[in-house]
Order: sequence, then structure tokens, then C-alpha cells
Amino acid sequence: MTPILLAVLTLAQQPGFSAAAAARQDSIERLLLAIPDTQSARLMTRELSLRPHVAGRPEQAATRDSVINRMRAWGLETWTKEYRVYLPWPDTVRAWLLLPPPGSAAQPLSLREPAIPSDSTTLGPQVPPFNGYTGDGDVTAEVVYVNYGLIEDYKTLDSLGIRVKGRIAIARYGRSFRGIKAREAERHGAVGLIIYSDPQDDGYFRGDVYAKGPMRPAGGLQRGSIMNDDGDPTTPGYASLAGAHRVPEDSLAIPHIPVLPMGYGNAQRFLQGLAGASVPQAWQGALPFRYHAGPGPTRARLKVKTERGARAMHAIWDTFGMIRGARFPDEWVVVGGHRDAWSPGAADNISGTVTVLEAARAFAELAKQGIRPARTLVFATWDAEEWGLIGSTEWVEEMEDTLRARLVAYINEDDVATGMQFGGSGSPSLKPLIRGATQVVPDPEGNGNVYDTWLRQRKGDTTQLTLGNLGGGSDFAGFYHHLGIPSGGIGFGGPGGVYHSMYDSYHWMTTFGDPQYRAHRAAAQVVAVILSRLANADVVPLDYVAFGTEMTGLVAELDNGISQKHWTVSTAPLRYALGRLTEAARAFAAVRDSALAAGAEPARVTRATQALLQVERRLARPQGLASRPWMRSLQFASDIDNGYSTMAFPSVNEAIRYADEATTGRELQDLAAHIDQAREALEQAATALR
Repeated sequence: MTPILLAVLTLAQQPGFSAAAAARQDSIERLLLAIPDTQSARLMTRELSLRPHVAGRPEQAATRDSVINRMRAWGLETWTKEYRVYLPWPDTVRAWLLLPPPGSAAQPLSLREPAIPSDSTTLGPQVPPFNGYTGDGDVTAEVVYVNYGLIEDYKTLDSLGIRVKGRIAIARYGRSFRGIKAREAERHGAVGLIIYSDPQDDGYFRGDVYAKGPMRPAGGLQRGSIMNDDGDPTTPGYASLAGAHRVPEDSLAIPHIPVLPMGYGNAQRFLQGLAGASVPQAWQGALPFRYHAGPGPTRARLKVKTERGARAMHAIWDTFGMIRGARFPDEWVVVGGHRDAWSPGAADNISGTVTVLEAARAFAELAKQGIRPARTLVFATWDAEEWGLIGSTEWVEEMEDTLRARLVAYINEDDVATGMQFGGSGSPSLKPLIRGATQVVPDPEGNGNVYDTWLRQRKGDTTQLTLGNLGGGSDFAGFYHHLGIPSGGIGFGGPGGVYHSMYDSYHWMTTFGDPQYRAHRAAAQVVAVILSRLANADVVPLDYVAFGTEMTGLVAELDNGISQKHWTVSTAPLRYALGRLTEAARAFAAVRDSALAAGAEPARVTRATQALLQVERRLARPQGLASRPWMRSLQFASDIDNGYSTMAFPSVNEAIRYADEATTGRELQDLAAHIDQAREALEQAATALR
């Protein structure tokens, strides 16, 4: 192969690199891939998941110290950031079953998760069985089964003549964020809510239960926050710094009714006693009886009391390690994962924390050899993610101006090593980079590389190598939805049912999740390659041809929604704007490759990168979405009625769903205008290189 052809192939495989830089990058990646280690990942997992470590508790301070001490010992610059935030810990969490006839003695329920003799972590202290930000109360009422507690489920109940007003709703986990379930129960007048894990979703219906298998046993319950906003609710939209104005406690945007999680063992005692209508077939779970909606005659009593006032304010700590860039120190690439958990958290999210740390260790080893990244790398672990993305959100809000000016991309690692099946998600501009990284990382089971195995699992169909788009539920939200900074993440998954339970432990991980810690190693390797390419490329490798192409394809969703409304408003201006952006992206890519091949001046390369970084920032409008001003990005958002699922073009989609034709037309015009502004940034980047 001739040197010229080799250079052309190298540039095609690693866009944004000159031929010389691409060759150097190849040698750097070989060094990086050799460093992440299964034994290192195992030891860190064991130490960090030794006991439950909920945000705001002393055990979480110990994980802070462990992470900082490790990064400091590896030679990174380190620091922590403390915020004092609203985390109301439970004082009382109790539940009773009341069976007919009236006046019968209430039967207290044991909410503690049963110990597993082979898992020593389950024998020790447990996190109380509660949902973060539950309302207080002592309520007794008939029970009504509401399926998943979705908006459409309450419509079905209405059609059956069943009301939850004045009653206690019981909903199963799944299909939506638990905070949406609490919101809808309260909106429909329920005085309390039980959320349980049905065996159909993650219990014996799916496989053997722990400790025989990886799925949720009858006593396993799913803790979790039920707040639907991001960040400390007492400082909405601004950082929880000393002296910051605090919203009065009685006006916080959190639930006002008591909400409790349960395992299906306890839930069965309520559900099997319900009378009333037999449920629609889609509502039938896997418990061994026919489900009925109620109401009653089964009744429940729920008693919840949580900290209030100054007692509810607790310190949290984000941690940071930094390697300063050798060429572009003021351009940052940040990788992060949350460190807190509702349990020992071996999967969620010590696996993500360990991935971040192993990647940090790899870059630190190279830095000791004098091989530093061109751009600055920041390795973060966030606190209080589980309560509402609080640690990352407070940092983003405090650092907003700096991040707007410096941050190239954010990579998020959350619950990333519970099996061998690769997956990922991110901004469409980052997806080609993520796919490319999988082609150089060995498959964790030794079958070629990660890409090869991924492709085999899709039966050789490259069109099925899809990566998701970012909705809600993790620490990318502040960077991506609030600031418009390209973000993404990867992981390896498999079957499991221990989410947010005491069974998410080192023993579970070592027995079922990733016994050899090969998925942990592979995740760290993929992340290290992604970070290295972002940090070392001459021009940051953001692919706006891929971005424009994917976003154009998603306009069909808008057309479908408009058609169902029988409106005449047109998406043609939006399609035209996206077409022009895609063409500008193609033109930029050609100019970039030509300039790098010819040896572009460093100053021109810097100006091009700075213009390129404005593309997605210009798709984040200052006033945000009409439904959620904190969510500024017009690309994607979490669905406001689901919490987890992704909504493309949210400003327009929400106008179609909730508003009218005129509002939809205005939002379409505004979206097209922002896309034109993003295109202008691409044109400026190309001009800088010409």
C-alpha cells in the first residue's frame, strides 16, 4: 500500500486528524488499550460497593475520599466540590394491610429486603425502603390497581367508571419514570401511592431470582427519587452555593402524598384481595391470580415522615481529576459517572465510576511517560444523581460560562457493565466516533473486537448498529439538554433485576453481572479511545453530516403528529433548513480534510474548532422549552409525560401534543431559525480553514 493511500485511509477512519496525527493517535490508542485491567476493576468495585452509600450519608463521604486518593496517587490534579442541598431522609416508613371485614386488625408489613446468606452485604445495614422526595402522611384507604400508572392507564380506569380519588393507588414499576407515576396519582386525587416491581417485568417471569439467578426476588424493592425536575429543588435553575436564595419548603415542586416502594411479595397481598372489574389483558402481570382493579375491599395504611427544614439539608461532594492538555489546555473533554447509590450499587453506578477511574488511570500512565492529551481531560464522579441529577446539575449551573466556552463534549457512564451486549447513546454528531471506537477495542469475550460482535448480534446488518438518543435519567442532562453540549455514553448490558435494591452488590456482580470483570475493562477501553480521539484530533471529530441526516429522518414524526391533528401547517421549512445544514456539513468535512492534508496553520485549526463547538450550542435557546425552561436544547429532551423516553424536536412535538396549530407553526419557524444559526457556525468553521 502506498503512503498516500495509507494516509487517505487513515484520515477516513479518524476524521479530524492529519495523516501524521492519525498515525501518532494509533500508537497512543495501543498504549491506552493495554492499561485497563480486570483485577483493578474488581478491587475498586469491591471497595466502593462494600456498603450502601446514599448521597448525604457518611458512607458516601468515604467513596469521595477513595476516589480522590486514587486519582491523586496516579498523578492527576484533583479537587472536590461541595454543595449543600435538600435531601430529606426518612424518619418513619411503615405500611399495613387491612383486610375485610371492617374493624379487622391491621397487618404490619416487613419492608426490609430479606437477607441472602451468600451475600454478606445484605446481612448488614440497609437503606430504608423509601422513595426520595415522598410526601409525608398517615393515610388509610381502599386500594386501586392502576397498572403502570401512565396517563393512558387513568383514562382506561375512567372508561371503567373507577376513580382513585381518596384512595391509595398501587402501580407497577416500568414504562415510565417513577416520578411521573407519583405525579399522575396525585393529579387524580389519590391519597397515597405504592409502586411495586411485578415479576413480569424483572422477577421470576424473566429468569431465576437472586441468589439462584440475576432477577429480582419477591422481597426485592426498587428505591428511587420521584422528583421530576433536575438539580436541588430549593435552587431551581441556579447553583446551591453559600448564600443562595432558597425556595420555601412548602412550595417545592415535589410530591405531596406518601409514596412507598414494595417488592412483589408484599404487593401480592394487596392485589390478590382486590375485587371490582377484571383488568384489561395488557394489565395482567405475572403473579399467580387474575388481577382486578378494585377499589377495595383491600385497604392499606401508609405512614411516612421525612426530615424537614434544616435537618433535610445535606452536604454532597463531586470529585474531579484533571490532566491538562499539551496543545489546547483551554479546550476540555469531560467524562463522568455518578458515585452515589440507593444500595451497595455495584452496577448502578460503581460500574460507571470504575469505568471513569480506569480510563483516568490509563491516561495518567501515559502522562507519566510524557504522553499528554492535546486537550484537557477532566474525570468527574457526581454525587446525588439518584435524587435528581443533583451533583452534576449544580456544577453545570455554577460553571455554565466556563463550560460554554471550553467544553468540547461530555461522556457519561451510568450502569455500564452488567453483561456482554454493547450499547450506547449520544448526540448524532458523536455516534460515528462511538462506532469507530468499537472497532479497535477487543471484544470482552475474546471474539474479535466489540464492533464485530455487535454486528454479529445484528446478523451482519450494519443498519441495525443503532445508538440511542439522549432522553432523561442521567447526568448528561445538564450538559446536553441545558447547555447544548454534545454528549454520549456507552456500556455493556445483560439480564438483571436488582436495580436500586440491596441485591445490587459485589456478590451479584461477581456471580451474574460481570464475573470476570471483562465488561468493566472493555467499557473503560472504549471510553479511553473516545476520549483520546476527542482530545487529540486537530479539529474535534464531531460529525454534522451524520447529525443532519439523522435529524432530517426524524421530521417524519412531526409530520405524523400534524397529520393526526388534520392541520395544514408544514414542516417544509424545517426540512429545508436541515438540508442546508447537512450540505454545509459535507462542505466543511471536505475543507477540513483538505486543510489537514495540506498542513493547516494551528491558528486556523483553533478558530475552526471554536466555530464547530457553536453548532449544537446554537440549538439551545435561552428561554428553554415552554413546558420546562431549564431544558434549552431543541434537539432532544425527555418526554414530559414519561420521564425516561426521548422526544425529538421537543419544542414542536410538545406544541403538537398540547397546544394548537398556530403555536406549532411558530415553534417550527423558531426551530428552523436555530438550525440556520447552527449552519452558519459550520460555514464559519469552513471559512477558518480555507
